[in-house]
This record gives sequence, C-alpha cells and structure tokens, in this order.
Amino acid sequence: MSKKSTREKLEFAISTGLLPEDVAKPAKNVLKGFDTPLRIVLLGASGVGKTAVLNLLLGQNMVPDGIDGMPSVKLEFGVEPKMLCTLPDGSKKIIGGIDFEACTSLKPAFVTVQANLPALAKISVMEVVAPDVPEQQQKAVSWACKQADVAIWCSTDFTEDEQDIWDVVPDRLKDHGFLLLTKTDQLMGQAEINTRLATLSRNCGDEFLRILPISAKLALEARGTGRNLNLNLFKSSGATGLISAIKGQIEEAQRATTDNAEQILVRYCRDCDYQETETVVDTPPQVNEPVSEDAPVQVDTPEHEQTITSPRMAEVPPVEAPVEPERQRTVAAPKLEVVGPSYTDKSDDKTVESADKDKVLLEEALAVLSVYERDLVASLDHPDPWDDDQALQVCEEAIAMLPGVLEDGASPALSDVIAGVYDAQDTLILMQHEQSDSVADDALTLLLQVRRDIESILVRAA
Repeated sequence: MSKKSTREKLEFAISTGLLPEDVAKPAKNVLKGFDTPLRIVLLGASGVGKTAVLNLLLGQNMVPDGIDGMPSVKLEFGVEPKMLCTLPDGSKKIIGGIDFEACTSLKPAFVTVQANLPALAKISVMEVVAPDVPEQQQKAVSWACKQADVAIWCSTDFTEDEQDIWDVVPDRLKDHGFLLLTKTDQLMGQAEINTRLATLSRNCGDEFLRILPISAKLALEARGTGRNLNLNLFKSSGATGLISAIKGQIEEAQRATTDNAEQILVRYCRDCDYQETETVVDTPPQVNEPVSEDAPVQVDTPEHEQTITSPRMAEVPPVEAPVEPERQRTVAAPKLEVVGPSYTDKSDDKTVESADKDKVLLEEALAVLSVYERDLVASLDHPDPWDDDQALQVCEEAIAMLPGVLEDGASPALSDVIAGVYDAQDTLILMQHEQSDSVADDALTLLLQVRRDIESILVRAA
C-alpha cells in the first residue's frame, strides 16, 4: 500500500465505523500523524547560534538575532502571519503580523509565531531561551522536550555542564538527538573542524544520533536573496548535512505513521471493500480563510501534496511549566549512516543469481521512476502546471522510493546507484533554496539523469 492509499483506507475505516470502538480513538490519533509537522526543539547556551540555525531551517531570516527580552519562541504554520504572546500572568496577547519589537515590549514569557512558510508545512521549530544557570536550563529543557520529536543541541564545545543539562532529555528523544558543532567559520579550517568532531565523538558520541558541523552564518550568506545561491559555499557550510538529516527524520516519522496505520488495517480491515477513486485536480490549490487561534490551520493541496495541520500552541504558565501529553505517533530512529550492501563473489552460480536479482531490482526502480516522470511531463504540458513546491515534492517522492527498491541488491554496481540516489537527494535540497525559474524542468531532468544511470548499468550487465 502506498502512503496515500493507506491514509485513505484508514480514513474510510474510521468514517464508516469499520473499526471497533476501542480502536477508533487511537486510529484517529494515527490518522492525525499524517498531517502533523515534525516538532524540532533547539537547545543550548546563549550565544551559540541557535537563532541562526532556526532561520536556516525556516529558509529565511525570520527571527532577528540578539533581541533583548526575547523568551523562548516557537515557529509554526499559519495562513495569516501573527504572534501569540503568553505573558507572565498567563494571559495572551495577539499581534497581527510579525513585529518582534512590539512583542518584546509586552515582556512575554513565551511567544508563538505563525507564518505561511513552505518549511513550516513540514516542521515546527522551537528555540529554547533560559538563563545560563544549570538548574533553570534543566527545567526549560525538560519542559521543551515534552513537545518535541527531534532535539538539536547547539554548541561550540560540549562541556560537562552542557552534558549535565542534556542528561534530562528523555531517551526516546535522544534517539532523535543531534549535536551541532556551531560557528565552524570561526575555526582554523577543515583540519580543526575534524579535530573537534573527533573529540566530540569520543566524549559524547553515544549521546546523540549524529554530530554535525555547521556554520549557519555562512549558510545564510550563501543563500543570499532570490536566485543568488552560492552552491559551493552552501554545501561547505554544513547546511546540506543538517537539512538532509532533518528530511530523514521527517520521512522516518511518516513511515512510522504509515506502518501504524497499516497494522490497524491488516488486523481489523483485511477483507474490507474500499471504494477508492482517483481525484483529478483541474484547479490551482485554494487556501482556507483564517480560523480561530485554537482551531487547526489547514491548506487545501492538490494530488501529490499532504494537507498539513498546525499543532496546538504551547501554554506557558508563569510558574508551573505545562505538560503536553505524549503524541501517539511512534517515530523510529533512522540509521546513522547509509552503507551500500556488501558483495562477496564465492562462486559462479552465486554471481549469476546475484546478477539476475540485481536486474530485476533495477527494472523495478525504472518502473517507479516512469510513474513519476509521466506525472511531471503531464504537468508541464498542462495549461495549469504544478507550482515549484509540487514539482519538487513529486521528485522527492520518486527518489525517496528508490533506496527501498534497491537495498536488497548484492552487487557493487547497485551500491553505486544508491550512492547516486543520495547525491540526487542533496541536489534536491539545493534546488529548494535556488528558486530557479525552471524548477519543474530541473526536477524532471534530475529524474531522467537517475534513470540514465540505472539504464547504463543494465546495458553493461546484459
């Protein structure tokens, strides 16, 4: 079952009462997981570059750095930009638009910013701000972790005090925890960066899923404005590594949601008769009117896109920190490193068997690409073609399917194909920042390049 059909089937099972009453409620929670953005929390001492990392993840300079009186802030999706300021007495003030000076003048205890940014359709990001006092840092971290799926600790040098604060992070979140070695532009070249990374890996490598270097300052400079992305500077800043890691977490969360949904369907609806129909979209996406602050915000999207519902905003009382219930969705940790399959040539028979198997897998990969290529070509020829985000999403889905198809292969050639697929994913990340006039054409060209790589291996194997 594809992700879309699994979702539709679960929706059908819930709406038609096919599920037992005691299963329907958790099934609804699973269904919500398809629309819930990944919740990221940025942790670390003041002055380590958390705000720059936040802006990098958002794709633009949304939050000014170094604003006096700025508390912890959360960025989430909203059709209309606004700021919800929670004051120390628990009351709330809403500011239309985004005005950080007006916000800080209220001396809020917590701020939620809603903005209509593409990145916020997939993630929400909270930057935790607390006095550099270990006890207060631990309290703030403990509270924030109750509202997070991924934790990113930003540091220029992970000290013992920082380790003590990180210790309060629950194990289920450490499985999705990243240590960012920030401000690498201030180090003396790649040699010193590598030395720092090696030291961190020895001292605290077991505490984090991955340790990544990043110069958010250089990444933001590389992005520039409009179409002026400096690709080499952007990659050397470490930005592609961070963005790729977050994309991996998003995909893993969606796969976990799909797996949970399929378990329910297999157990309770194995013999159900689903009336699935294909929806043809002939009009551009329509955006819903703004709704009340407590209602979820939804954006209608055409086929190949998901509808994203903004999570409820966090409450921050003046004394007691709120406790948000754990989300029902189970998120499995992605693999730390991608390693191509090994291959040992022990006999001629096994070599022939391996080659036959690889040929089948490569042909399956070509079949997958064909479906998505056809959709992209149809869109380019349509009077109302897809916008850039839709074209890139289709390309992302196509390329994301390939490792799963090819991972059972046994030859070095397939390892090379998989490595090329991951290179294509990095290229997609850069395309998202480049804002070219021909995104759909570029996406199709990328798919065709991957196709040519696969076809060339098939020709050599013939």
